[in-house]
Amino acid sequence: MNSVSVRPTLIARAPIRAWRIVGGAFLHFAVPVYLVTVAVATLFAAPAGAPLGELARLALGYSGWFLAGYATLALAATFAAAAVEPLLGLRRHGRDTTNSSRTATDSRMRVTNALAEARSLPDAGLRRLVDTLAQPRWNHDDERYQALSRDLAQVVHAMAVANATASDESRPDILALATRSLQRIADTLSGLLAEQSRLDHGDARAVARYVENRYGPSDFAGS
Repeated sequence: MNSVSVRPTLIARAPIRAWRIVGGAFLHFAVPVYLVTVAVATLFAAPAGAPLGELARLALGYSGWFLAGYATLALAATFAAAAVEPLLGLRRHGRDTTNSSRTATDSRMRVTNALAEARSLPDAGLRRLVDTLAQPRWNHDDERYQALSRDLAQVVHAMAVANATASDESRPDILALATRSLQRIADTLSGLLAEQSRLDHGDARAVARYVENRYGPSDFAGS
């Protein structure tokens, strides 16, 4: 199962800019493209049996044309990539938003289905524990809650399958395992909620201090 940390998730790295990729590709392939292009042009243009000096003179002449053309092409492609990059950013943002919404929806459905399946287990204490898991507010946009929902679904499904095939002698052990596992998940969920409560409390204090420092005592106090 996935372990869930109560520490905030790390901020994802920003994607590499498109114009950097295009410009870097032109720089990376500059030497091999130069060697192949100049060599082919020189061999086609040189007369049969031309001495090395003649070949070198032709290659030097083609080198100038190649460098000018390649630099122009590289700059044009880099500027074009920079021009279309905002459109790519909008598309990427839309895709990320869609994926994030779908992931949160999947997490919400996992919790709903897992709790419904857990309530089918024949143990009153276990069902009370399930009720406590259903009460807190799950933040399904948070990756830590999403990981916890996957663990919850995995635990409940495994225990439900084991309970369905267990004998009368082994069923109490299965239910005890389910209770301990769900208790650990409940403890982790409580830790996440407590951390979020501390952060929200800190935000409230910060806003209150800002208002107090900005406006001071009201001029209408006591009137």
